[in-house]
Amino acid sequence: MKIITENPFSWGGKVNFVDNNNTVVGYDLSQDCCEHAGWYISEGKHTDDNDKRDIPDVEDYAFDRAFFEQVEGADVDAGGMVRFRLVADGEPDLFLHIFNSHNGYYGHGFTVHHSGQEVYSGTL
Repeated sequence: MKIITENPFSWGGKVNFVDNNNTVVGYDLSQDCCEHAGWYISEGKHTDDNDKRDIPDVEDYAFDRAFFEQVEGADVDAGGMVRFRLVADGEPDLFLHIFNSHNGYYGHGFTVHHSGQEVYSGTL
């Protein structure tokens, strides 16, 4: 999987995650007032971005297309969090989390495409 962004920890612009099976997760990180949007990859299902880990080498990982989870009880205000499982042969599962914590006014869109067909989309 490749992570395409100008700066992996940037709070502006967009980030795209693309695996070798032509599955793409895109997330809008354009920052506005009174919000905290971002993403992280971890070895477990965490609900707080303070639990994020250093980004492991994800080159051999691909999205588990059967797994998509809206996270209940995440440490966000009026926003939300979704989680994707990343799998690789002989490696532990990893989880991509995208989130937005805001005051109810701002939203960030995400989309998931496989081979050019939209699979999921939403706003956090």
